[in-house]
Amino acid sequence: MRFREEGEGNQLPGRYNHLRVFLTPVLWKSLIIGFLVLGLPLLVAASPHQTSTLEIPLQGDMIPQTMTFPLYEQEGIRYFSAGVGKEERGLSYPPYSLKLILVQGERAFLAGVSLEIHKDEGNTVISIPAEEVQGPWLFINAPKGKYLIKATSSTGKTLERKVEITGNATSVIHFRWPSTH
Repeated sequence: MRFREEGEGNQLPGRYNHLRVFLTPVLWKSLIIGFLVLGLPLLVAASPHQTSTLEIPLQGDMIPQTMTFPLYEQEGIRYFSAGVGKEERGLSYPPYSLKLILVQGERAFLAGVSLEIHKDEGNTVISIPAEEVQGPWLFINAPKGKYLIKATSSTGKTLERKVEITGNATSVIHFRWPSTH
């Protein structure tokens, strides 16, 4: 596992890393979103919360040999999302204090969820925009304490969960929205 500072080796993150294209973060996002959605490039601003990337090696003779994830930080709390595809779900991740699993219905993983994390007394600690939650797993390295987590899906439905982080192990919290069928 390796943390890479922003700007070091401009490669596409995550599942696009195998392309080894040397582009700026803003340009690669423009190209991917533009070609997937409209068939042409759009200009998309990079997140101001992204501070570096997290590289996790893959087992065996895989190409690419590492998976790369954007690593974000707010108020000293680092976080990243993952869990897209079989390869990402089989990786060993760093021992962050909190892991959120986002699901809709019985088994459909969900991404694009915005979150607010509040201290037990009500103060907002961080607000994570939906654009930074690109996978159904969200790892957050929050300090010990009691928190209220509010997660809002793209349909506007908000779920709340309380958690106490003790620092002894990763706390795993499931958010399950009803099926849309």
